[in-house]
Amino acid sequence: MTKDLPKMLDKLIMDRLITNSKVPVEELAAAYGVSPGTIRNRIAQLSESKVIIGYKARARLNRLGMSEVIVGLDIEPESYMKAMNSIKELQFVKELYRSSGDHSAIAIIASDSESIDSEINRVMSIEGVRKVYPSYIQEVVK
Repeated sequence: MTKDLPKMLDKLIMDRLITNSKVPVEELAAAYGVSPGTIRNRIAQLSESKVIIGYKARARLNRLGMSEVIVGLDIEPESYMKAMNSIKELQFVKELYRSSGDHSAIAIIASDSESIDSEINRVMSIEGVRKVYPSYIQEVVK
């Protein structure tokens, strides 16, 4: 096996897992011409090296009376780490990303539809958060 082959296989595996984390190992093995054991070993290595950091269910939360909001955050640079640590501790914050571009961070918030606005206000009240830019998910398209 050449040196680049495992890395190439890892990229192919990750591309499929990102699309469908429940894809059977046997299906991946057949698609890439390797044994199921090779796929299991590569997935184990990807998990051990923290490339794979978890699996989650994707859902249409509005069917359950819940809302999901993608929130762009403008955080003061001198308070950035403290604010990020406070935000990640909030139970309704499902994902939190450091980012560059329009926002210094992005949070994915999920909560009951009745309380989603108050949850966004809780994020806004954290020391160092200058502004929040919520985008309410209307429908999952893909």
